[in-house]
Amino acid sequence: MAGGPREAAQCCCGFILGALAIAGILVAAYGFVTPVRVTVDAASLGSLALAAVSSPANGTTASFAYDVSLAVTVRNPNWAMCASLTAPLVAELRFRGHAFATAQLAAAGGQDRIPAMRTAVYGMAGVAQSAPVALGPRGAAAFARERAAGVFHLVLAVSGQVKYDGHRRRRAIKVTCPLRISTSSTAALARVRCA
Repeated sequence: MAGGPREAAQCCCGFILGALAIAGILVAAYGFVTPVRVTVDAASLGSLALAAVSSPANGTTASFAYDVSLAVTVRNPNWAMCASLTAPLVAELRFRGHAFATAQLAAAGGQDRIPAMRTAVYGMAGVAQSAPVALGPRGAAAFARERAAGVFHLVLAVSGQVKYDGHRRRRAIKVTCPLRISTSSTAALARVRCA
């Protein structure tokens, strides 16, 4: 007797278990979003110098002359969803909390998509002869110490917004990356994770 009630029940149970397994995989793939990760993979500082210093009544105002180049990597760790930039990806380089270089790494729109489990590398290069920075007396002294040591402690702040396929909500990117950059051309920067 082929196809008895017992075999039909086993077939039905197998079908239900298979459907539950597929549903579980889909929920794991599309139900939970892991945020993009940002790292700085390369950085070079051709120069960073105080171009001019003035001392108005409210504090020290300085101007930086700089030549900087950075490689910023954005990784999408999700294994099923693409991430699309919905706001410009902006990087701001700071010394002691004061921005002196700003660059738009990528424009907003559906053109800049980071596929699942892939990375996108954006470059930031800036040269200026006179970028105003409100350092204050302590900031100017810290700059002089770091310049004498040949290593600058800078912070790269990256901001933007992404939307993942299958999700309506947009998620903000707001990370900072502490950098120790040497003015020596032989010193290499190790990969820095941003938090």
